[in-house]
Amino acid sequence: MHLEHLIPLWATILIFVPLLALAVVMMVRRPRQRWAWVRRALMVALLAVIALRPATYTETEQTQRMNANVFFVVDRTGSMNAEDYADGTPRLDGVERDMDRVMSMTKGSRYSIISFDSTAASQLPLTTDAGAAQAWIDTLSTEPTAHSKGSNVDRPLDTLTEAVSDARTDDPDSQVLVYFLSDGENTDGKDSQSFDQLKPMVDAGGVLGYGTPQGGPMRASGAGTDGEYITDSSGKKGTSRIDEKQLQTIADQLGVPYLHRTDPEAAIEGTMDGIDLKPVPIESRRDVASFRDWYWIAAIPLACLFIWELGEMTYRLPRRRDRRELTSVRERAGEGDLR
Repeated sequence: MHLEHLIPLWATILIFVPLLALAVVMMVRRPRQRWAWVRRALMVALLAVIALRPATYTETEQTQRMNANVFFVVDRTGSMNAEDYADGTPRLDGVERDMDRVMSMTKGSRYSIISFDSTAASQLPLTTDAGAAQAWIDTLSTEPTAHSKGSNVDRPLDTLTEAVSDARTDDPDSQVLVYFLSDGENTDGKDSQSFDQLKPMVDAGGVLGYGTPQGGPMRASGAGTDGEYITDSSGKKGTSRIDEKQLQTIADQLGVPYLHRTDPEAAIEGTMDGIDLKPVPIESRRDVASFRDWYWIAAIPLACLFIWELGEMTYRLPRRRDRRELTSVRERAGEGDLR
């Protein structure tokens, strides 16, 4: 048994020792309320136990990762809000579904997320913390419409190249998988730079495309116009269309397959061809200590005592008398005066 303090020990002492001393003093000074103060003293003691958080160590667990570094490159431009994915839902819904699917296929790997819109940024450096990657996916949204300054699919190129190069240097025995998720639409009027330089460093992955040739309307995001449809110069709903030619070019440059994603249940075929996920060597394992909490045992009687205390306080509240009762009291009082 050991203590995993919820608050620092000095704070526990500073808070609970005076409260417990006060309850003991009131037990002595107010004998008629002794049992009420005994109850309150028990509540303070139980709260102190919860603050100390008793726990016992369980067997240590060995964790190890798989021999893969997975890079997600995610398009967060406003066009990813276009409603022409499955059943007219936003393209970003498909991105979330497919990222979840890739993570389920590569459990135990290291994950990195790079997003791009008007700028590119590493949102999550390589980590084995799948929970952090999942949290990012669950809160995925496009950039605020008001901040948009045009986009290009080559925006994340430098950031991705640096990250993949570092992974190759630091972890040469692991495979690199790159998943590029976008609609391929350029809105800055410039030609895209080539991803050819990455091809020798990428083992697998895929370029996943979202949208339709017919296109779909887009909703704005951010303060002011959030949720409203974006309109063009004529006042009609603006339309975004997938650029599959652009996406196929990126796939060829990276040496990975291109898949047009229209169905969340469709398999992500070929993106892991030739990849054999294996645990990294035993030397890379690490022991992670785990423990079992026991403070919840104190929380049960504390809840019961709290309900008891609340009931006592409610019972002692002054009760309003209704008009009939007041009239009756006055009449009895009048009769007494006559007598």
